[in-house]
Amino acid sequence: MQVNKEKKRMAKSAPKQSIPDTSNFLPSLFILAFLLVGFIPNLEAVDKIAPQWLYLSVLNFLCGIYLFVLRKKFKERFLAVLGSYTSIFYMGFVLWAALSYFYAINPTEVLVNIARHFNTLFMFLHLGILLYNIKDKNRLLSLAIMAILSIEVYAVLEQALEMYKAGGINGGQLKGVTANRNITAFSIAIKIPFVLYLIFKNSKLWVKLVYAFLIFLSLFSLSMIQSRAAFIAAALIAILLLTWTVIQYLKSKNKQDFIPNLFYLIPLILALVFNQLLISDKGADALSRAATISISTNDGSVNQRLRYYEDVLTHISKNPILGVGIGNWKLTSIDYDREDISGYVVPYHAHSDFIQLGAELGFVGFLLYLGIFLMAAYFAFIILFRSDLDNDNKWFVFLLITALGVYFIDANLNFPIARPQVLAPWALIMALITFYYHKAIDKPMAPKKLKAVSFFPLLAIGLMVPSISITNTTFQSHKGQLFLLRDFNNNQYSVTMDKIDHITPDLPNITVTTIPMKSIKARYYFNAKKYDKALALLNEGISANPYLFYSEILKAQIFLKQGKIDSAFVNAKKAFYGLPKNALHASVYAQVLQLKRDKEALNKAFDVLSIKSGNLIWKNFLIVLSQLAPTGDPDFILHTTQAVQLFPDDKELFSLKKLAVVGQQKINKANTFSQAGLQFFNQSLYVEAALEFEKALGIDELEYAHYENAASAFYMAGDFGKALIYSDKVINQLNPKTGKSEYINALAHINIGGIPRACELLQQSIDYGYAQAQAAFDQRCK
Repeated sequence: MQVNKEKKRMAKSAPKQSIPDTSNFLPSLFILAFLLVGFIPNLEAVDKIAPQWLYLSVLNFLCGIYLFVLRKKFKERFLAVLGSYTSIFYMGFVLWAALSYFYAINPTEVLVNIARHFNTLFMFLHLGILLYNIKDKNRLLSLAIMAILSIEVYAVLEQALEMYKAGGINGGQLKGVTANRNITAFSIAIKIPFVLYLIFKNSKLWVKLVYAFLIFLSLFSLSMIQSRAAFIAAALIAILLLTWTVIQYLKSKNKQDFIPNLFYLIPLILALVFNQLLISDKGADALSRAATISISTNDGSVNQRLRYYEDVLTHISKNPILGVGIGNWKLTSIDYDREDISGYVVPYHAHSDFIQLGAELGFVGFLLYLGIFLMAAYFAFIILFRSDLDNDNKWFVFLLITALGVYFIDANLNFPIARPQVLAPWALIMALITFYYHKAIDKPMAPKKLKAVSFFPLLAIGLMVPSISITNTTFQSHKGQLFLLRDFNNNQYSVTMDKIDHITPDLPNITVTTIPMKSIKARYYFNAKKYDKALALLNEGISANPYLFYSEILKAQIFLKQGKIDSAFVNAKKAFYGLPKNALHASVYAQVLQLKRDKEALNKAFDVLSIKSGNLIWKNFLIVLSQLAPTGDPDFILHTTQAVQLFPDDKELFSLKKLAVVGQQKINKANTFSQAGLQFFNQSLYVEAALEFEKALGIDELEYAHYENAASAFYMAGDFGKALIYSDKVINQLNPKTGKSEYINALAHINIGGIPRACELLQQSIDYGYAQAQAAFDQRCK
């Protein structure tokens, strides 16, 4: 008994085991986990964003559980973050986006996209809450981002070195750890300000130089990637940094305030110098690439973006309140850009997140999203110019605004809102600005409000459960789409019929290229001659994307197989006029019109053709017209003439024009005279040959060869006047650019003393590739 009492006494007096303090460790781990989202690979998905969004869903869910367990400890921070204006605008934006489910063209796409927006929202909110626990947060977070930047830069340099060894650097293929060069470029650019902070913070020169070397490598990587938007971002960093140091100098009159500029400008200059010395001749000339930055419509990329912007603004003006639904612009954009779409490559993004959201959610959604950035700018202004925060924190906030400026450029020229790799640092930047704003104003918390926001972790957990389901389903779909789209692009059918129905789930209901999922599966049933099943799937697929008309063109092909010409005509016509530059749509429609022998509908089809249609589409319709219209038909002549004017180098189109104007019977008769002329020419009977060629060109006045042969024969016969007449006809009117007529004309000029004109013609002949002209040029013109 005494022993037991002693044990109890000792147990009571024994010190309690200390619980490890994880208040800094776990929040740091969560923040780092968010920032590492860009390193999640594609995991056999067609687009790596699918597993990345799933990763964020799981991470937000786990973070919600962590905050729920420690909700009493974090409740003041809940209010601070949830009550900020940035959060209010952001939550309002996401709620408004969620409501678009009820009016969207494709509600399923709203579900796919709203899960992503909820994830980004909760990533921002969770980061904002977790930041409060991080000690020495400015330095630690900058070090974490610096480490991530180092890995990204290394990946780019490694790829560039392999390309350099192979003989040239292709900036478009320098993707680093991301999916394309623009994402890589801005993922690098947005992190540079954090390295600048480390330079500012550290007092040791050698450490500063190490960080400056990383900035040099980052800028050198950007010079190789050659993203023009990233060049603008790099210039913005320099401009903002110089502006801030000038403001600092005006306050302190200390010239040392300008020193931070050197740690950016010198690496920038060195990056350009090394670019010019080492790789400018390897396809990575940064200065030449930067010189193409303009708003000229002569630039294909700029012209495309301006066209997209015009389409978006047009749609907003017509639909200012509701828009088309979040994630649905990629469908509506097809209708606006239909005159410029060839194949099924659609304008998936408007290349400006802000105005695209305006098109999807109307002015309300646009203003709510813009408000997030405006509030961040306002917060930064208060912190920098109206607060008592120390210089270290003000420098940090200034660099945060600089990084946000980089994101703003990206958001107005690309589409970072769809890419977790860039969204993660953006969410951290927004959370940090919000944190320092609250620190600057030091507003006390209301007790009643503290109790009201304790629900937040449960809300996060509750919303992340369906989010995990949606993002996981999307991920599984992306894995199946890898096979479906590979088959589609290669016109193959490698997926077996027993797997086709379940290779992708029902959500999303369109592929990453906007082809309805039911419709892309229907092509397998069509190939297997299971027409009824294929038609059922195609009818279901139309509503998923009513603007692509892939379902209609496949239905038309099925009806052709079944001999249902009228049904084929209805669907082929919809598909052709829906996307008139699509070669498949045009080919099937032309085939149907041939079977129907509908000349009136055929002539109407030419009204929507242009140079953008391409020579193949023109050729398809003209071949059908040649079977329905006789020689001399005004429509036949008109359309063939238009085609030849648009595509003067296409010999098949020229032959069709001859068929329309001259006719096959006369063409054959002219060729008979031409053959006789060639026989005389080979016998050195040049006058007789010339007369036969004149008979030929009198019948077929469109065939330049008859004129060239006549000119050649008259020249050999010594009749330089007629040689000039006929060769001039070819040069000035028919202009086949063979170089032969220029050569004959030059020889005739030489014989009548016109050496200067002869030399001009010989040079033209050489430029056209006529080999015989070189010897005459060397003899007479040098």
